[in-house]
Amino acid sequence: MKVVKVFNNNVVLVKNGNNVEEIVTGKGLGFGIKEGNILKDVKISQKFVLESKDSMVELESLLKRIDVKDLELASDILQLYEKEIGNKVNETSLLALADHISFAITRAKEGMSFRSALEWEIKQLYAKEYSIALKAVGMMQEKTGIEIPEQEAAFITLHFVNALGKDDRVEETIFITKVIQSISNIIKYHYGFEFNEKSFYFTRFITHIRYFIKRQLNNEVVSGDTSTLLNVVKLQYENHYSCAVKIKEFLEKQQHWKISTEEVVYLTLHLYKLASEK
Repeated sequence: MKVVKVFNNNVVLVKNGNNVEEIVTGKGLGFGIKEGNILKDVKISQKFVLESKDSMVELESLLKRIDVKDLELASDILQLYEKEIGNKVNETSLLALADHISFAITRAKEGMSFRSALEWEIKQLYAKEYSIALKAVGMMQEKTGIEIPEQEAAFITLHFVNALGKDDRVEETIFITKVIQSISNIIKYHYGFEFNEKSFYFTRFITHIRYFIKRQLNNEVVSGDTSTLLNVVKLQYENHYSCAVKIKEFLEKQQHWKISTEEVVYLTLHLYKLASEK
């Protein structure tokens, strides 16, 4: 790898063997090296690809707005995420997270705090990622000496989700969480009480809804002979079936989805288990 620019002792811009520019990070990586030197892989902790000229322009623009230490901090946070989740992040994920971290630190210095409208759903859908994001908030506080609001964890969680998938993962996540929010409101008003968000059956219910939505997005149909079970469900779990039908009718109207009888049956059973905890 040929060194293009040394940002600091831990962050360096290089050109790889395919003449593609990358940001590489690692402790002491940039110490004592100069532009044009050949960099050994031995010290590299992470690599982030700059896929196009636009990416390079984005990097140059970003470094005019943020401290390179924020770039390094974003790399450290992604490294923590990789270690905890046991998977490699998307090599294009660094710049977006660094930009967010810089803005979050600026807001914290000014005493400003924002809460994501989807924070509750994000916690439920991505519990593992959220727990790591809380650690990331701790890292930000430790590195900067600034009190970072816990609410930042929800935003960082979305970056984590995007870092493991395609570019449209954040948009899909936001869509799924909004649909879950709507379903949760229907359930709350139907039963007339709040559910314990930390309970086993609530977590299972949210997981079921998440995969139900993903099946709809992927045009996957759950099929099977549930006609007998449907009759039993209608009679034995009348109130829960009524709630499931409300959800079905809402989604068919709002999203133009075709909800199968099988999905309604499974949804009814999950609602029964969820309501039985109350």
